[in-house]
Amino acid sequence: MPRSEPITRLEVAACPMHRNEVRHYSSHEVGCDCLSDARREELAERLAKARAEGNPLAEMAE
Repeated sequence: MPRSEPITRLEVAACPMHRNEVRHYSSHEVGCDCLSDARREELAERLAKARAEGNPLAEMAE
């Protein structure tokens, strides 16, 4: 399933080794291939909180 949201700064921070490899993130709604399901769930919660607070980490990565 393709992503419905752009890759965020928070996601890139969670996996800095693959920051320039967009395909690495494409098969997950939040997070990337390197993260376990539990870690992606935790990241999704952190991302939702960051969006609610207007945190710049929830913005699209460049």
